[in-house]
Amino acid sequence: MANGDMANNDMANNDMANFVERRNLHATARDLDRSEVPSPRRVSARIIARCRREVEPRLKRRIRAMLLFYHRRRHHLAELGEGFQWGRNLRIGAGSRIGRYVYLGGGFLAPGPVSVGDLTMVAAECKVVGNDHLYSIVGTPTRLAFSPSRTRRRVTVLGADVWIGRHAILREGIRIGDGAVIGAGSVVTRDVAPYSVVAGAPARPIRRRFGGEETRRHVREIFAE
Repeated sequence: MANGDMANNDMANNDMANFVERRNLHATARDLDRSEVPSPRRVSARIIARCRREVEPRLKRRIRAMLLFYHRRRHHLAELGEGFQWGRNLRIGAGSRIGRYVYLGGGFLAPGPVSVGDLTMVAAECKVVGNDHLYSIVGTPTRLAFSPSRTRRRVTVLGADVWIGRHAILREGIRIGDGAVIGAGSVVTRDVAPYSVVAGAPARPIRRRFGGEETRRHVREIFAE
């Protein structure tokens, strides 16, 4: 086969792969009742007012607000809060709900729906991966052992004030509690308790973000109206 034919075949394969990925990302809208995706965890109005003053200048905030409609339509989102900031090449599952002043870094990928609480920051190249193949069925190759979640995606929930480091991988369907911190490169396979700091592969608790009384005071400051 000539080099030109090989290059054309590679381009065709890449185009088909991109088409299939886009179709799978947005097929969720047909299979998922959007009421199943919980509303993002909200912080207090006082904290949001601080964000409006401190996160970015007024002119930039107005320009960004005009782009929110585009992003909501493009990703088929059920909700997209004010102050949303984003990197390049996002892939967000249809029906997702994104809170206020959320940052999703470049390369973020979530084939299934996510609920992301206010002020949560997700660094670049983080992925939410589906648990879509089984490996314990005798006589069935893993390639053919499809999990039910392949056709009905599980909702992944990130609380408010969460910080997730670069290149972290989250298992689809887990819940990350309010104020949790996920170390860069971590592989998170189970729920993470609020205000805990976890890291590693698989991710394990390292310490608490605050002590007991500090946690209670922080919660009052962030969530109490």
